[in-house]
Amino acid sequence: MDTNDSFDADRRKAMDALTQVVDPEICENIVELGLVERLQVEPAIVELTLVLTSPTCPMGDAIIDDAVQALQQAFPDREVRVLETHEVDWSPQRMGAAARKRLGWDDAQG
Repeated sequence: MDTNDSFDADRRKAMDALTQVVDPEICENIVELGLVERLQVEPAIVELTLVLTSPTCPMGDAIIDDAVQALQQAFPDREVRVLETHEVDWSPQRMGAAARKRLGWDDAQG
């Protein structure tokens, strides 16, 4: 396995772990909701940057804590950091098509 294969496998592993993190108010996982802004998987660290649906999202801390736990479980030998950015606005266009349909945003109007 070359370095790119290892990177791709680690990234898939991280994204799979993050699909287990659900926004408790919307009942969709954070990957399908489009909350994952940036994911960096390195040999010693996994760093995730999230865009929450609102800067005042009442479940933001819980989502961040759940993301930390999911990544720590997937990568127990690495440091895990989960950050929140306010530099990017969330909108329904960030969501996967299936989540938009389930939530009634088929046209992805923001």
